Amino acid sequence: MEAFFIPRLDTEVGLIRAEGAWDPLTVEIQVVELAMMGTDGWVDVTFWLSEQEHEGRVAAVISAAKHYLVGQ
Repeated sequence: MEAFFIPRLDTEVGLIRAEGAWDPLTVEIQVVELAMMGTDGWVDVTFWLSEQEHEGRVAAVISAAKHYLVGQ
């Protein structure tokens, strides 16, 4: 697994900053920290990873992160 940091990721849930690890061969991603651009700057939304009601948002972020990382 390789560490990654994406400072600005445009997703369907908003502008996200993501950090974690990924495997370039299998494109498996483990996100450990998330922040979303709010009206006053970056807002920590890492709690999305542990709450079931946000699983759709997390899936959208992971999908966008995969496209970003594979495209580099």
